[in-house]
Amino acid sequence: MTEAFGVEPTVIAPKNRFYARCKSMSFKTWVSAGLVPLIFGTILGGCHMESGSGAASSGYGETVIARSKPLPVDPPRPWQSYYHELQSYINQDFGNPFMALEETEKVLHYRPKSLSMRLRKAHLQEKTGDEKGAIETLKKLTLDYPKRISPWLYLARIERVQALRISDPTLRNMRFEDIITLYRQHVLPLDPLKSEVYVAIDDLYNRTGQPDKGIEVLKEGVDKNPTSSYLPFYLGFQLAREKDFKGAKDAFSLSVKRNSGFEPGWESLGDLAATLGNFPEADKNYRIILDRIHPGDPQVEGKLLKDLLSEGKTREAISFLGQVIKEHPDDERFGLILTSLLLEDNQLDRAIGEIQSIVQENPGDEKLLSFLGSVYERSLHLPEAVDTYRLMIQRFPSSDMGYFLLGDLYRRLENPKAAIKNFLKAEKLAPSKWEIPFSISLAEMDLKRFPVAQKYLSKAMELRPDSAVLYFNRGVLFDQWNHKKYLKQSQRDLERSIALDPKMADALNYLGYTWVVDNGNLIAARYLILRALTVDPKNGSFRDSIGWCYFRMGQIYKALREESTAYGLMPHDATVLAHLARIEMAVAKDLSGNSTTPRRQAIISQSAAMSSLSQKNFSKEFSIKRLKEDARFHLRASIMRHPMKTKRVALYKKWFAKEDPSFQHDFFEAKRQWKLLHPAKGRPSIYRVRTGDTLETVAAKGIIYGDPRYWRTLFRANSPEVQNPNKLPWGLILRIPSSPSSSDGREHSASGTRAGILSYGSKGNGHVD
Repeated sequence: MTEAFGVEPTVIAPKNRFYARCKSMSFKTWVSAGLVPLIFGTILGGCHMESGSGAASSGYGETVIARSKPLPVDPPRPWQSYYHELQSYINQDFGNPFMALEETEKVLHYRPKSLSMRLRKAHLQEKTGDEKGAIETLKKLTLDYPKRISPWLYLARIERVQALRISDPTLRNMRFEDIITLYRQHVLPLDPLKSEVYVAIDDLYNRTGQPDKGIEVLKEGVDKNPTSSYLPFYLGFQLAREKDFKGAKDAFSLSVKRNSGFEPGWESLGDLAATLGNFPEADKNYRIILDRIHPGDPQVEGKLLKDLLSEGKTREAISFLGQVIKEHPDDERFGLILTSLLLEDNQLDRAIGEIQSIVQENPGDEKLLSFLGSVYERSLHLPEAVDTYRLMIQRFPSSDMGYFLLGDLYRRLENPKAAIKNFLKAEKLAPSKWEIPFSISLAEMDLKRFPVAQKYLSKAMELRPDSAVLYFNRGVLFDQWNHKKYLKQSQRDLERSIALDPKMADALNYLGYTWVVDNGNLIAARYLILRALTVDPKNGSFRDSIGWCYFRMGQIYKALREESTAYGLMPHDATVLAHLARIEMAVAKDLSGNSTTPRRQAIISQSAAMSSLSQKNFSKEFSIKRLKEDARFHLRASIMRHPMKTKRVALYKKWFAKEDPSFQHDFFEAKRQWKLLHPAKGRPSIYRVRTGDTLETVAAKGIIYGDPRYWRTLFRANSPEVQNPNKLPWGLILRIPSSPSSSDGREHSASGTRAGILSYGSKGNGHVD
């Protein structure tokens, strides 16, 4: 069980080993072991901000001005408070702010005036998404401790985050002015040397359309703090925005004068010179960084490369790029160097042309070709990407890279058979690379050939025995192969994956949701899923898991809150829609028999059912009616997405058959469409567009044509509905001709020179392995 919670005694850090031992001990054991006095001395001496005198720096960025009299030491408190404080830090160390917050609130039951714990409570409230609660906590703190800077700083920061979400510009600017007043009246008098405060005030003035006032504030900070290199840097940045280039140069120069190793100052001097067209001066400043401060900085190398190309020094740019590749033969650094060019507006074709010229100058460099292929993928030139990887195979027949990259592209394009064919060739050339059998296993899983997938996954695990990723995927394989038969083995692999990587969010969520579905330990499941959410709080699948966990635990209002969030992130997912419908019906039933509370009403008003309405003060009857209406809409949508789920259909008929007479007809039509989308044999006659699809990615799928070149066949067949082959609306039904036009492949080959691929060796023929 310890592995399931990410605790492995052989790998725990010394502090965590102590925490783990303390966590398993009862209070009586603590006393008998003599640990209570030790913990009391440690926490009282190191954790409380209320005690002590002299200048000190807190974990919240506070500079405390020395006092003539020491602050009084808090009196001894019940030992239970220190136990809960320790538990709070344990949960935070294990990446679970939700449980850390619960423990912190227990501490405050014993020590309600503790500044450190109240600040910690506000911090954890923000981490768990309760910004309003954090603001309320901080406002009370500023009343109790008006001369301490930490609560003011924290309050101003969260107020700013909330102000940025206000859509009305007038109200937003009023809120910004209040925050500026807070900084001016409460923060700067306590610490006039706080550089970040001057920068924050400048930012707020800029957001209210008063950049001149912001610049004056920065100048004030530069004068008051003669040692700061950041303040003149930010001043130069703002002056450059206002086109005061001379003032900006003086400010940047002052920042590097105060600190000759201040990289942002040198980089800004280079950027300013490049903006003014003084490329030699820009190159000089960039090279100072690369030679003296940060050798190999990819961002600066990218800017230097861009300057060389802007000056027309193509040969020198190629030479510079070649130098970087030779210095870092195992580093894909050149990909980062060219990123700035690739991301510029309307510069993609030019960037591809530059890369092609470099490839032509270095025909023996395989990594350059692989990078060019990745650029084509990114720019949605999928046929050109295929051509590039095939060219790698032709030029470097003894290398596995071309086969592997081509196979990986096909697997991501949902063409597993073509992927496996290329992966097998790569494995013959590089049998010691674990990534290749692992990729074969994933492709075999896509084809539901689980025994073969297990064989290759086991081979990958022999090459890399302690990989959390491999254990996770084997757990998923067993679960998808036969959930009931291999449940214990699947769970063991998932637990081992978490033990190897306690922050592997996918494994945490998968194991937690497995326990939820199988009615296992719901408390432990909640713990795992919350840890996953701590790593990735915007993951819709994780939100769905915690929502369904709360529903199984009977906490339906928490379930409604989380499932509504999941619906906002994944509005087309059939499972999320079905879960949300069941939770909405449960809440409606609970409201019918019980009186509501302000907290419950607040959750309901923020749910998917009510969030679209401007009014937030709903009556109980209105809430029940709206929840049932939305439950019917969501469950119906779930069935139309996946009409083969018979339990959902039976539930819908039980709840809504009388008020929805058209359901039966629509349900039969959805089943007919499903069979066309998922035929038992052969190619489907229609296809439903998903997020991120283009005509090339659809044509490349194994169930369609298996080749991105035939996108024109799809375009002609769907031309009335499809205007842009790279922008397809979600849910659009595409007609799929039974066979592609052979002329489309030849047409692509003839136009291949446009991308520069065929001009140096590739012979496209409309067929791809």
